[in-house]
Amino acid sequence: MATPLARPRKAVLAVAATVVGCSLCACSVTGGTETDTAQPAATVSASQDTRSTEGAPETQDDSDGDTFTVALDKTASWNNGVKAHLSGFSRGTSGEYASPSGKAYLAFSVTLQNGAKSPIDLSMVSLSCPDGAEEIFDMEAGFDGMPDTHLLPRKSQTWKAACVFPKTAKSAQIEITPTDTSGSGWYRTAIFTGQVQ
Repeated sequence: MATPLARPRKAVLAVAATVVGCSLCACSVTGGTETDTAQPAATVSASQDTRSTEGAPETQDDSDGDTFTVALDKTASWNNGVKAHLSGFSRGTSGEYASPSGKAYLAFSVTLQNGAKSPIDLSMVSLSCPDGAEEIFDMEAGFDGMPDTHLLPRKSQTWKAACVFPKTAKSAQIEITPTDTSGSGWYRTAIFTGQVQ
């Protein structure tokens, strides 16, 4: 299993941003629509973003631009059938052997469902934490980063992630960008946003 040192997240994010920009100009782009130490300290709930209207659809759709916004408790859906959903929010403090250690965090599960015709390389999925904070890596707690595998069509996979998140913070923004291994470019970035208790 890869260690955090073997996965240069910042480089992947920089490459992702560059490729997204290129994709919007010259390549085809897939449009978009709208966890923890041993035990979590507390389970939290995510509320809909204040900009969302009551009765908004479970899946949000917006294929314009290079990003689209989704409430934390909703599902992002890209035009080719790929979907992403965040769930199981909890707070805690990273353990002694975590990287970084001793930091308050927001943990959550990420579920990616591949409704497209080509595989998705999960190791290349970009996850950006609130306010550019560090992602926490802790093998004992199950925070291992992105799975190092391809997600085949009609399959789904769930993994745990955690981000440094102050105990007093309420507003969260988590960004996810999958990639298409068929060569048609990067997906638009789904920006999950809302309040956590």
